[in-house]
Amino acid sequence: MTLNDLENNAIGVLATMPERTPESVRTVLAALLTLSPDLKAQTSGDQLELCAKRIETKLFVRVNDASSIELDREFKRWLPLRRAEVEKHFYYPRYRRWLSQKGFVDTVLGVLDTDTDKIVGLLGDPLVAKPWSRRGLVVGHVQSGKTANYSGVICKAADYGYKFIVVLAGIQEDLRAQTQERIEEGFVGINSDKEAKDPVVGVGLLGLDRKPFTLTSRADDFRVMHAQLTMPIDSLKEPLVLVMKKNAKVLANLVEWLKRKNKDPSGRISGTPMLLIDDEADNASVNTSANADSPTSINSRLRELLGLFDKNVYLGYTATPFANIFIDPESVDAMDREDLFPRDFIVSLDAPTNYVSAARLFGSDGDLGDSLIEVDDHEAALPEKHKISWKVPTLPASLKEAVGAFLLARAVRCCRGNGTNHSSMLINVSRFNDVQTQVTGLVKSVVVRYLEACQGHAALPEAQALRDPALAELRRVWDDQFAGTVPESWSDVQARLREAVGPVDVRKINSKSADTLDYKRNEETGLHVIAVGGFALSRGFTLEGLTVSYFLRSSMMYDTLLQMGRWFGYRDGYADVCRVYMTSDAIGWYSHISEAIDELRYEFKRMERTNRTPRQFGLRVRSDPESLIITARNKMRTGKPVRHSISLAEKLIETTSLRRDAVDHNRKLAEQFVEALDRQYGDKRQHTDAGWIWTGVEAAQVRDFVGRFRNYDDLCIATQGAPVNAYIRAREDDEMPEFDVCLFSPAKTDAGTCSFGSKTVRLQERSTDWEEADDGVLYFRVNGASSRVASRGQEKVGLSEDEVTKARDEFFGFPGNKGRNVPDIVYRVHRSRPLLMLHLLKLVDSDKDGGRTETDVLAWGISFKSTKRFEQQVEYVVNTTWWKNNFQEDLEEAAEEMEQADA
Repeated sequence: MTLNDLENNAIGVLATMPERTPESVRTVLAALLTLSPDLKAQTSGDQLELCAKRIETKLFVRVNDASSIELDREFKRWLPLRRAEVEKHFYYPRYRRWLSQKGFVDTVLGVLDTDTDKIVGLLGDPLVAKPWSRRGLVVGHVQSGKTANYSGVICKAADYGYKFIVVLAGIQEDLRAQTQERIEEGFVGINSDKEAKDPVVGVGLLGLDRKPFTLTSRADDFRVMHAQLTMPIDSLKEPLVLVMKKNAKVLANLVEWLKRKNKDPSGRISGTPMLLIDDEADNASVNTSANADSPTSINSRLRELLGLFDKNVYLGYTATPFANIFIDPESVDAMDREDLFPRDFIVSLDAPTNYVSAARLFGSDGDLGDSLIEVDDHEAALPEKHKISWKVPTLPASLKEAVGAFLLARAVRCCRGNGTNHSSMLINVSRFNDVQTQVTGLVKSVVVRYLEACQGHAALPEAQALRDPALAELRRVWDDQFAGTVPESWSDVQARLREAVGPVDVRKINSKSADTLDYKRNEETGLHVIAVGGFALSRGFTLEGLTVSYFLRSSMMYDTLLQMGRWFGYRDGYADVCRVYMTSDAIGWYSHISEAIDELRYEFKRMERTNRTPRQFGLRVRSDPESLIITARNKMRTGKPVRHSISLAEKLIETTSLRRDAVDHNRKLAEQFVEALDRQYGDKRQHTDAGWIWTGVEAAQVRDFVGRFRNYDDLCIATQGAPVNAYIRAREDDEMPEFDVCLFSPAKTDAGTCSFGSKTVRLQERSTDWEEADDGVLYFRVNGASSRVASRGQEKVGLSEDEVTKARDEFFGFPGNKGRNVPDIVYRVHRSRPLLMLHLLKLVDSDKDGGRTETDVLAWGISFKSTKRFEQQVEYVVNTTWWKNNFQEDLEEAAEEMEQADA
């Protein structure tokens, strides 16, 4: 028996117990361990405790019900009554039993029951005779189990009467095949793999009393020549399911085939409820054409496909809903077919407590921040921006270290008895296939070197083994990354190195490579792979057992970065050995995005409570200044300057980029401003642990400061003086006549002090990069841990105790928030006055070789209160040259994706 066996056996025993506690977990483990003296002899107390904690993670996992906002609260709730009318369901109960056998605990299954009821109940009633059309969106988390959710939705929809089901699974064939496999396991029950030993798979093992039709397989997308369906579409007794790529020609073939199958001269298919599930709905499906009457090819085909059925529902799934929210709700094409805006409902899924989220890795209170390793040695070998002709001279030392970390993590997992579970490493350093080919060869050489060393010397005594240079390198990586943080020792790991390194393969995964990630065919021994790729590994595809990631990407796009984050997901039993290698810039952007996503979900829950609609939610997101980077890709298609109407309500804006030639001017401006505040509002000034606070400052004085501050408009878009002042001016007569102002001088800081007028101010240290813009201006880009100037909690300055208590009570009133740190947006919502924040910074170069420091640098931010006025059209303007300089690679990659989808 291995530790893995011990763990699984303990879970089996505990699952039968009516009450499970941490004590009972350890009691069962100890009892089972006595049955295997050999395992007991080689298992340390630390390893047993780690095993107990893994079991707790699985058995005590919690998840909250989904939230939703809907267009029409009067929409007839058809599902509860239908549930009572149906004699016996088949597909969903079978699916639920299968998940239970796979280890899903009752708490998670109960939430799945509730969430799928909520989603299916928002679809159209399949038994209603008159035509209907529904549009909805489900927002999940990256790698959080959206496929399990929509598999449940499919099963439940089939039980209630949906007969024609299409699942769109990205634009890559690998992802489509993986999704086909999962639909076969969770819904169909029959394996389409002709080489499979057993044709029955997944739910099919629990019964095949009813079988859906399917015209796609793991090997083949929809093809007219294979679509042998003898009966008319409207005569289907069991549902027909198709798993397809988002490819214009494939979709066109389906549309034409349906038209030929349909006997109705009108071209419409009557009486057959149709469900279209669009996985990764923000990718390729959204119309990015500058001409609304002439949508992009895939978007047009989707509208046409939906339009063939008189009862149809479009249900998008995504973790990055920004593009979907930006669809014009009024958009129709030349045929009067509406676009895919989720007009009827948006559902937000929660993630289980064992999910590794962006917040856990990149949040200021994340518990896995030690897993992040900063990369700063890559520019000579693998610059983030390079051309297709780039020649890779060698691998950066950090990448070689990452490979070593993966091999050591494999050895640790072997020590824990789960060495035959899948394990993967991700290397995403270039979007170009030729560069990926070079990297694959170089990584293969590193692995072979380590393998030869392990085969020849790992079995020797430690001192003798470490004479080998490669093993000595692995030992250094062990000491740097794992020693003291995991219960295993180096001697434990050295003994497992041959077993760990031997099965590791290096594969190139892209559209032109023959390599695949065939996890299912390696179930018995596990697939152990280092995958080198770009886009093919960045959208929806699951890397099983992902342990180490090496990521070089300069994108600022929310959706691009989040979707590339394959390291999000579930890491039960090995989260302590997972590592993510990336640049400080990328860490900063992910930290920023983590905060933005949390705020978006909080906003969603608030809007649910106040019965807002998807249209109102869309307007709220579209009016956010951060939407400039979210939508740059779509805006750039027009070739015109980007003009963006904004609302700054409940937003924080900050000067995160500062011109070097404006530092002295801005500092003197702030000194004069503070002296004026002392003269006029000295009786209202408070000196606290946060700094100096003035209350009731006239809005006009804040506008004067913002207008005279020399902002770096091309980089610090949100703090452009003219639009910010226009926003304030439009509201200063009623909603925000007065501001709070804080000159921060935190009591808890060791960054030193500086003289600031008559005051001695404690500096706040932030990391930075010194860079030169196209116009030759040297500027600072504040990045730090979260690409922010203000620290968490600083936005509550100026609030009364009652306001702080009210804000916290509201936040903790939402399910799942207890025990979490309160995000600053919660305080903004409860502000009675906006807060102007003045920060004196000690900027420390984040490059190890630079070593430069700049002190007394003045930055500002404004935390805006709520507003009831959204009609003011204040615009930020950014020229297309800036977009191209910063997003050219994103634009080129987006164009390549669309070419693949249209091919």
